Amino acid sequence: MKTRALLNLRRYVVDEVLEYENRYVLYPEKTDEGDVLKSVVWIFKEQKVIGVAIVRDIVKEMEETNSIQGMLVGGTRYTPAAKKHARATRVELVDGGYASFDLFGHELVPQHTIAEDSEVDLVLKHYGIKKSQLPRILRDDPAARVLGAKVGQIIRIGRTSPTAGSIYYYRLVVDSLH
Repeated sequence: MKTRALLNLRRYVVDEVLEYENRYVLYPEKTDEGDVLKSVVWIFKEQKVIGVAIVRDIVKEMEETNSIQGMLVGGTRYTPAAKKHARATRVELVDGGYASFDLFGHELVPQHTIAEDSEVDLVLKHYGIKKSQLPRILRDDPAARVLGAKVGQIIRIGRTSPTAGSIYYYRLVVDSLH
């Protein structure tokens, strides 16, 4: 159920959950600018070490279903080869013990969303800057992970203030600060 809430937060619609002997499989979809974007999600019933062979299996299923990305949920650990192959093939690896609460439901966490390209263009033009000049947020930041943000995307952070009203901050998603 946590994974379904995570997908809903990312604006995916999940119609059904298929159950196999060792995992659940979901095929969420979302519409983006008229295009239907499909994904494949495998949720392992028991936490286990995930190797490159499992990543290759989900990539094969992604190709068979014309999906743009995949997600593996339930690993206690991912081998270095699995991490490398997952990054290269658009497969997101989610630890089995990820947060069981709604991160954005907490009063101290401001609302985060992935900014649309048109909004990013307006902000960059308004301030006369390049994308690389924006403040950064790590791809591994909890909010970025929940949103499924990719390196190079811009996250909009909205805060409200009694004096200033609604204020938006923008952060460029980066792999590391080095």
